Amino acid sequence: MYGMVNKAIKELVTEQFGADKWDNIKLKANAPDDFVGFQSYDDSITYNLVGAAVEVLEIPAEKILNAFGEYWVLKIAAQSYNDLMTSTGTGFVSFLENIDGMHSRIKATMPDLNPPSFRVKKITDTKIQIDYFSSRAGLLPFVEGLLSGLGTYYNQKFTLTHIPKSENPLPSERMQLEFI
Repeated sequence: MYGMVNKAIKELVTEQFGADKWDNIKLKANAPDDFVGFQSYDDSITYNLVGAAVEVLEIPAEKILNAFGEYWVLKIAAQSYNDLMTSTGTGFVSFLENIDGMHSRIKATMPDLNPPSFRVKKITDTKIQIDYFSSRAGLLPFVEGLLSGLGTYYNQKFTLTHIPKSENPLPSERMQLEFI
């Protein structure tokens, strides 16, 4: 993953739990003192940071990843990449429908980017299905946090339901969002 992800994890932990907690997490994860935003780092560093955060903060990984997803949208993307956000979609659904295109544009400047892919299918006027494809394991709670953050960003409330693997023939995670 790129350094900007690990820097954002540092910012989240420092803002919400303090610099001393970050120092403990960084040491447990054997992570560098700082990260270069546009430099590619091995995924194991990010996974190690999350694992260390679980130990130090005594919070389950799912909650940490979910909070980080929301933080990524509302603090990092909305503040530092707002032009990219607004050019990707004018609303919640249009953003999701265009997210793969956004990742393609980003890949032009970040050649090592290995983003997930999303397929959005409209079920009804108030319900969509999202198929989430990724080569990285265990990040579904992060995606749920991203969706929650996007809901806040676009002022779109929804309930999220996971579709069981037995009902999903694709090698993906399938979710259904119903708008409130």
